[in-house]
Amino acid sequence: MPVDRSLIGKKTNVHIVDVEKGHIRRFAEAVGDPSPLYVDEAFAESTPFRGLIAPPTFATTLARVIPGPLADVPGFDLHRVLHGEQEYVFHRPMRPGDRYWVQQEVIDVYDRAGRSGRMTFIVIETRAKDINDLPVVTGRETIIYRQD
Repeated sequence: MPVDRSLIGKKTNVHIVDVEKGHIRRFAEAVGDPSPLYVDEAFAESTPFRGLIAPPTFATTLARVIPGPLADVPGFDLHRVLHGEQEYVFHRPMRPGDRYWVQQEVIDVYDRAGRSGRMTFIVIETRAKDINDLPVVTGRETIIYRQD
Protein backbone atom coordinates (compact mmCIF):
# COMPACT_ATOMS: atom_id res chain seq x y z
CA MET A 1 0.00 0.00 0.00
CA PRO A 2 1.95 3.07 -1.22
CA VAL A 3 -0.42 5.71 0.22
CA ASP A 4 -1.38 5.95 3.89
CA ARG A 5 -1.36 8.39 6.81
CA SER A 6 2.40 7.94 7.27
CA LEU A 7 2.77 10.43 4.39
CA ILE A 8 1.44 13.30 6.52
CA GLY A 9 4.25 15.79 7.06
CA LYS A 10 6.22 14.65 4.00
CA LYS A 11 7.74 17.76 2.41
CA THR A 12 9.58 18.60 -0.76
CA ASN A 13 12.82 20.47 -0.74
CA VAL A 14 12.45 24.23 -1.08
CA HIS A 15 12.68 25.24 -4.74
CA ILE A 16 13.30 28.68 -6.21
CA VAL A 17 10.75 29.72 -8.84
CA ASP A 18 11.10 32.90 -10.91
CA VAL A 19 7.91 34.50 -12.20
CA GLU A 20 8.36 35.70 -15.77
CA LYS A 21 6.24 38.18 -17.71
CA GLY A 22 6.13 35.92 -20.78
CA HIS A 23 5.00 32.97 -18.68
CA ILE A 24 2.16 35.03 -17.22
CA ARG A 25 1.11 36.19 -20.71
CA ARG A 26 1.17 32.64 -22.13
CA PHE A 27 -0.77 31.33 -19.14
CA ALA A 28 -3.46 34.03 -19.48
CA GLU A 29 -3.76 33.25 -23.20
CA ALA A 30 -3.95 29.50 -22.53
CA VAL A 31 -6.80 29.84 -20.04
CA GLY A 32 -8.57 32.42 -22.21
CA ASP A 33 -8.42 35.27 -19.69
CA PRO A 34 -8.37 38.56 -21.64
CA SER A 35 -7.75 40.85 -18.63
CA PRO A 36 -5.23 43.58 -19.49
CA LEU A 37 -3.91 43.31 -15.90
CA TYR A 38 -1.84 40.37 -17.08
CA VAL A 39 -0.45 41.68 -20.38
CA ASP A 40 -0.82 45.46 -20.78
CA GLU A 41 1.82 47.23 -18.71
CA ALA A 42 0.44 50.75 -19.27
CA PHE A 43 -3.05 49.68 -18.23
CA ALA A 44 -1.80 47.70 -15.22
CA GLU A 45 0.27 50.70 -14.05
CA SER A 46 -2.92 52.82 -13.99
CA THR A 47 -4.72 50.43 -11.63
CA PRO A 48 -4.43 50.06 -7.84
CA PHE A 49 -2.08 47.11 -8.54
CA ARG A 50 0.47 49.57 -10.04
CA GLY A 51 1.80 46.99 -12.47
CA LEU A 52 1.30 43.61 -14.07
CA ILE A 53 0.03 40.77 -11.93
CA ALA A 54 -0.53 37.07 -12.59
CA PRO A 55 -4.00 35.54 -12.93
CA PRO A 56 -5.12 33.83 -9.70
CA THR A 57 -4.93 30.32 -11.14
CA PHE A 58 -1.32 30.98 -12.20
CA ALA A 59 -0.50 29.84 -8.65
CA THR A 60 -1.08 26.27 -9.87
CA THR A 61 2.07 26.51 -11.98
CA LEU A 62 4.22 27.02 -8.89
CA ALA A 63 3.58 23.43 -7.84
CA ARG A 64 4.04 22.02 -11.33
CA VAL A 65 7.65 23.09 -11.80
CA ILE A 66 8.94 21.15 -8.80
CA PRO A 67 8.84 17.43 -7.98
CA GLY A 68 5.88 16.87 -5.65
CA PRO A 69 6.02 15.23 -2.23
CA LEU A 70 4.70 11.95 -3.68
CA ALA A 71 7.26 11.72 -6.50
CA ASP A 72 9.49 9.27 -4.62
CA VAL A 73 6.80 7.14 -2.93
CA PRO A 74 7.49 3.54 -4.00
CA GLY A 75 4.61 2.08 -6.00
CA PHE A 76 2.76 5.41 -6.34
CA ASP A 77 0.93 5.23 -9.67
CA LEU A 78 -0.09 8.54 -11.29
CA HIS A 79 -2.64 6.66 -13.40
CA ARG A 80 -4.67 6.17 -10.20
CA VAL A 81 -4.82 9.92 -9.39
CA LEU A 82 -7.82 12.19 -9.87
CA HIS A 83 -7.89 15.91 -9.10
CA GLY A 84 -10.45 16.54 -6.37
CA GLU A 85 -10.24 20.15 -5.25
CA GLN A 86 -8.04 23.25 -5.37
CA GLU A 87 -8.08 26.42 -3.29
CA TYR A 88 -5.77 29.38 -2.77
CA VAL A 89 -5.14 32.01 -0.14
CA PHE A 90 -3.42 35.05 -1.62
CA HIS A 91 -1.32 37.15 0.71
CA ARG A 92 -0.42 39.52 -2.13
CA PRO A 93 -0.48 39.49 -5.95
CA MET A 94 2.06 37.45 -7.87
CA ARG A 95 4.12 39.70 -10.14
CA PRO A 96 6.58 39.27 -12.98
CA GLY A 97 10.15 39.56 -11.76
CA ASP A 98 9.34 38.03 -8.38
CA ARG A 99 11.35 35.12 -7.06
CA TYR A 100 9.66 32.66 -4.72
CA TRP A 101 10.74 29.91 -2.40
CA VAL A 102 8.20 27.14 -2.96
CA GLN A 103 7.65 24.05 -0.83
CA GLN A 104 4.93 21.41 -0.77
CA GLU A 105 3.78 19.29 2.16
CA VAL A 106 1.28 16.49 2.61
CA ILE A 107 -1.01 17.82 5.34
CA ASP A 108 -3.73 15.16 5.45
CA VAL A 109 -4.53 11.67 4.19
CA TYR A 110 -7.88 9.97 4.70
CA ASP A 111 -9.89 7.13 3.15
CA ARG A 112 -13.42 6.90 1.80
CA ALA A 113 -15.32 4.04 0.23
CA GLY A 114 -16.57 4.70 -3.28
CA ARG A 115 -18.67 2.76 -5.76
CA SER A 116 -15.54 1.62 -7.54
CA GLY A 117 -13.60 0.75 -4.38
CA ARG A 118 -11.51 2.39 -1.72
CA MET A 119 -10.23 5.90 -2.38
CA THR A 120 -7.56 7.77 -0.49
CA PHE A 121 -7.76 11.55 -0.35
CA ILE A 122 -4.40 13.30 -0.11
CA VAL A 123 -4.27 16.99 0.79
CA ILE A 124 -1.13 18.78 -0.36
CA GLU A 125 -0.31 22.33 0.64
CA THR A 126 1.96 24.49 -1.53
CA ARG A 127 3.50 27.53 0.11
CA ALA A 128 5.23 30.29 -1.85
CA LYS A 129 7.22 32.93 0.02
CA ASP A 130 9.23 35.87 -1.29
CA ILE A 131 12.93 36.52 -0.72
CA ASN A 132 12.09 38.18 2.62
CA ASP A 133 10.35 34.97 3.76
CA LEU A 134 6.93 36.68 3.56
CA PRO A 135 4.00 34.59 2.30
CA VAL A 136 2.74 35.26 -1.24
CA VAL A 137 0.27 32.45 -1.86
CA THR A 138 -0.78 29.23 -0.13
CA GLY A 139 -2.46 26.60 -2.25
CA ARG A 140 -4.26 23.53 -1.03
CA GLU A 141 -4.94 20.68 -3.43
CA THR A 142 -6.86 17.49 -2.74
CA ILE A 143 -6.08 14.56 -4.96
CA ILE A 144 -7.94 11.26 -4.96
CA TYR A 145 -5.91 8.08 -5.18
CA ARG A 146 -7.86 5.00 -6.25
CA GLN A 147 -6.39 2.19 -4.16
CA ASP A 148 -8.34 -0.78 -5.57
